[in-house]
Amino acid sequence: MPKVKTEWKSTKANPDEEHLKAEWNEEVKNLERSLAHTEEASKRRKAKTEPLIRAAGFNHADIDKLLKEGRGLSKKSLAEDESKLVKSPFDIDVLHEKDLKLARANAELIKGPGNPSWSGYIWNPSYGGNWMNWNGETEEIPSVVVDPAHKRIDPRAQTWGEGWWDWDYSQVHAYLAFTFRPPSWGHLHISMYPWLHGYYSLYSDDNWYNTVYARAEIDTWAQVHQNFWRARQYQRRFTMGGYELHPTRADRIDRQYGVQYYTNVGENDTVTIRIGVRLYCQAASSGGRSLLNFQAGSANYVYIPYVYWYLHH
Repeated sequence: MPKVKTEWKSTKANPDEEHLKAEWNEEVKNLERSLAHTEEASKRRKAKTEPLIRAAGFNHADIDKLLKEGRGLSKKSLAEDESKLVKSPFDIDVLHEKDLKLARANAELIKGPGNPSWSGYIWNPSYGGNWMNWNGETEEIPSVVVDPAHKRIDPRAQTWGEGWWDWDYSQVHAYLAFTFRPPSWGHLHISMYPWLHGYYSLYSDDNWYNTVYARAEIDTWAQVHQNFWRARQYQRRFTMGGYELHPTRADRIDRQYGVQYYTNVGENDTVTIRIGVRLYCQAASSGGRSLLNFQAGSANYVYIPYVYWYLHH
């Protein structure tokens, strides 16, 4: 496995950023440890398979040719998938305009602050950021465009397996941060409604002589800071993986999700609410490939229109 590469970026300094980096580095260590165990198991399988390959009259040159063919088929399927899936089948901007119009109409109906409860909307993010890690291969470097002005983040992750047994991965977190000052101490309920627009493409055609595998995961998450960071809460939105995907699976993702968070806050100290998305791709052996793309063209991005909050004693 190539040495893991990690990167962290923010468009503005985060509260308690050193804590977040330490938290993230620990997550990366655990992921690397798990993947290392998987690779060791694959090496053992390779060692057990080699006598069968020789008995069947194959040599390493024959296997290398088959691996090259598998990688070529994987690349061909990706090109076909992307040509069909890069555009959304409907006008997503119209949906967003209707969603935002209704939210603004609801906001106008909210009564002014008063005991024992308050509520409101936060319309615009204060800043955004991302962090990511990958196996070190150039073609597996994740990519993110963070655009707080348009309430968007555009992440992309892709990984390719290599050889007989090599397991690689690519992971990216991207987020927008919304801030406000609570008018009172109390119990804070937060609701966020991100739209995800993008597509996935996985290829895995497992063979008797090697381990071909592909996996993709998408999570939305939320985290809140007031004087210290509360625990990050994840919700799995998409997962697909296998050694045999017949041999490809691909489709668009055009969905809106509800993300909830609950915590206690004090009066008038700034609350930072981060809402993010995590993309994770994993692949093994030549022919294994995983792609999650929320970045290509005008129809692929993650849109976070607003945050609604409710505070009560």
